[in-house]
Order: sequence, then C-alpha cells, then structure tokens
Amino acid sequence: MSLLRRALAGARQIRAEMSGTPAPWDDFWYGPVGSETSTGMRVSAETAKGISAVFACIGKITKTIGMLPGGVYSSLPDGGKKLARNHPLYDVLFSRPNDLQSSFEWRQMMQTHLELRGNAYSEILPGPRGAVDQLLPMHPDRVHVEPLRSGRVRYRYNDPLTNDDRYIASESVFHLRNGMDSNYTGQSTIALQADTFGLAMAERDNYGRFLRNDSRSSAYLTGANFKTKQDQDQFKEEWQSEHTAEKRYRIAVLPLGMDIKSIGISAKDAELLDSRKFSRIEICSLFDVPPHLIGETEKTATYASVEQFNIMFVTYCILPRIILWEQAIQRMLILSSKYYPKFAVGALLRGDSAARAAYYKTMVELGVYSQNEVRIDEDKNPIPDGDNHWRPLNWARLSDIHTSVQKSSDPQDPTTAPTESPEARTEARLQALVVAGADRCVRKEVGAIQRMIEQGATDEEVQQFYQEHAAFICNVLRIPKDKADEYCRSHAKQLALPDFDKATTELTAIALGGIQ
Repeated sequence: MSLLRRALAGARQIRAEMSGTPAPWDDFWYGPVGSETSTGMRVSAETAKGISAVFACIGKITKTIGMLPGGVYSSLPDGGKKLARNHPLYDVLFSRPNDLQSSFEWRQMMQTHLELRGNAYSEILPGPRGAVDQLLPMHPDRVHVEPLRSGRVRYRYNDPLTNDDRYIASESVFHLRNGMDSNYTGQSTIALQADTFGLAMAERDNYGRFLRNDSRSSAYLTGANFKTKQDQDQFKEEWQSEHTAEKRYRIAVLPLGMDIKSIGISAKDAELLDSRKFSRIEICSLFDVPPHLIGETEKTATYASVEQFNIMFVTYCILPRIILWEQAIQRMLILSSKYYPKFAVGALLRGDSAARAAYYKTMVELGVYSQNEVRIDEDKNPIPDGDNHWRPLNWARLSDIHTSVQKSSDPQDPTTAPTESPEARTEARLQALVVAGADRCVRKEVGAIQRMIEQGATDEEVQQFYQEHAAFICNVLRIPKDKADEYCRSHAKQLALPDFDKATTELTAIALGGIQ
C-alpha cells in the first residue's frame, strides 16, 4: 500500500472513531460524495444546492415560512380565539428561539433541513422562560433516530462541539418530518428523486463544457502534411491554446494547403436550453413551487394569471407546510388543548388595493369584520369605537321573521289580531323602511355637523349644508319639501351637534305623517 493510501485509510479510521457511524456522504474528503445516479453524477443534499432551480425553490419556501407572522392563541368558550401574548412559547417561537438566532433565521434553517434532508431537529432546553426556553437546531446528518422496545424513540446526536455522541430523550427534541414512510423519520426529496437531480446536474455540466469550448463540439483539420507525429501533436496543442476558451475568436492562420472543418452542432440543435428548462420545471413540481416564482415564465404564467398562481403557491405549497409546523408545535411543545399556534397565512393572499378595498367593504357591511379588524390586517393602529360590528338597518334576523310570523298567526296571543291583514303587514314593512331612512338621514347630518365643528366652519357653510340636506331628506323619505325645509331650519338655528335619537324620532314622525 502506498504512503498516500495508508494516510487516507488512517484518516478515515480516525474520522469514523470521532464521529461514530458516518452518513453515506459524510466522507467527502476521502471518498465519493452522494448517491450515484443513472447519469453518473453523485447527488447529495449539499451537491443538490448547486442546482439553481433547487436553490431557488428552497429559497422561496424557506423565506416565506420564515417571514410569516404568527402567535399563540387561546380558545374562547364562544368558539372564538384570543392572542395569548403572555404564553411563554409566544416569545420563543415568534421572537427569539435561542440566543444565536431570530425567529426568521431559525424557521428558515429548520425548513431548509426539512426540504433537503426530510427531517429537521431542534433540541429543547429549559430555562428562565419555562420548560421550553431555547430551541437549538441540530444538523440532521449528525442525528440518528433509534426506536426503543417501549415504542418510543431516542435521538443519538454527534455534538459538533465535543465530537462525542450523546443520547437525547424524545421529550427534549422538536422534530419535523417530511413525507414519512415510517413512524420515526421523514423522507428526503433529494434522496427519493436522486436521478432527477442528477440529470439536472449533468445538463448543467454539459452546458458548461459546451460554452467553455467556444460553443463548439470539436473540429478537424484536412490537408495537413506533418513530417512526424511530434509535429502534429505540437501543432494541435498550439492551436488549442491560442483559439479556445478565453482566446476564442482570434484570427487563425493555417499553413498552405490546410483546411479546417467543424463537426459541432448548435445549441438549438443540441436542445441544451430546452432540456435545462424542462429540468427546472420538473424540479419545481417536486417542491410544489409554481415555475414563474423562480423566473421560468414561458408558457406557465401571464400577467392575468400570476395572481392565481400565487394563490396556488400558498394553497398547495406553503399551507401544507404551515399545518405541519402548527401540529408539530401543538404536539411537542404546547401540550395543551386550550392553546394552539397559528400562522397568519392570510398575509400572503392579499390582492391589490382595489380588490382589498372591495373585500373589506363587503365584509364590514355584512358585519363579519369590524373597522379595527380591517385596520389590524392593514398594519394600522386601532381607533376608538372601532370594534363595533355593523349591518344595514333594513335587515332582520331570520329568527325574528319566523317569530313574527308565528305570533301573527297565534290566535291565543292577546297582543296580536287572530289574522293580520295584508294591509297591516304592508304598513309594518313601510314603517320599518321609514325608520331606516330616517336613521340614514340623521347619520349623515350628525357626521357632517361633527366635521364642520372640528374644522371651524362658518354659519354660512352650515346653512348651505342644511339647504342641500333638505333635498336629500326629500329624496330618501319622499316627504313634502316644506316639511324637510322646516326640519332643517330648526336644526340650522341651533348650530350644534344634534342628538341622534331625538333627531331620528323627530324625522320619523315627520315622515310617517307626510309620506307622498
């Protein structure tokens, strides 16, 4: 055995003794790296990162997961939820998981491990913030999951600080698993689809060699008349050194009688670019990332469809990963049914300003959102009296309508007639519409006068408003103009903010007594 072989063998033995059983590709400095594929390329989690499509897909996923806001919530008896800012895990998960990383950095690292290796581990350390004070990431290549007879597992971790193996109980490890094929560990997309990534690596190297050789395969010379083999080899070496790589496109001078002919093919003929494009799209499908997000826009997305592709990215790529995170946190860290984590995925589904405005307007009018809930979604501070939920006054609950119908048809109810005539029902509906219209007119009046008071409006401006407001009242309530003018003149003399309930009652009485 040569000296070099003995040195390599000794180094391998020392490394194995220091780190325990090495990973399949953990012998990068004395042996082949990664799993061999049909193309001859060796693929591992590290070499796969050299593929631009893989790097871009993982970057899009991990950065999106890292930037999502979230929190720990408590369940309310009425089925609602409340942000539990005082929960000890709130700060750990969404602010500072350990002394070295922010929440973004920690989540991005964990998701990168999950995408490349199928597993992501963090050791749980207790401390001042409780049983879960720090979450320290552990590199998956240094972790080995060992099932126990009891049905539980333990983790053997080769600590990089000491190079010694130590065992960690399952209760002290936060473990994310991707596409499980067993009860203990997840599966690596890179390992399962090694041939796909190997093909992309082979195409990348092939294209690199293509460009390095001046985008030509090879050439041959004819008419040469060399006296010796040595002269021929010398001419060939001089030609290659003077007319290839960075010296390409130089003027060539051939000896008398010699001719050069190319046997190369063009990039279009070789379809190198098309094959690389196909590999990029195939890799995107493995990571559930729409191709346009990594710059592959041809025949995949247009300006009209890009918003739908972004929704697909959130629905089919990000949301399943978020659910994996939420359920793992619930199972291994919170351990309580009262509290649960929630990531704000809705932040990724916002449309443009016009679409958001129309959506918020509809939701506020339906009473689903309050004004403050809209402001919080738009990163604005709450406003006073902004937690109310509104609905149109001419709406009624179905239960109220059902109760009213039952009462009107109940002959034992002394407060109602045995049978209500159609005229009476019409009058009741008309009265409800009048009340709603009066409320609308008074709301406009109160709002306008309040703004005028705040802005210091003059008497002339107030009089001008009430002249226009009289026409508005006539249009809404269909009452004679002199009645509306009389109401507005009496309020204009006061030059003060009207009492809402009193003004509504007054205007309702005027309307009911003078409907045209």
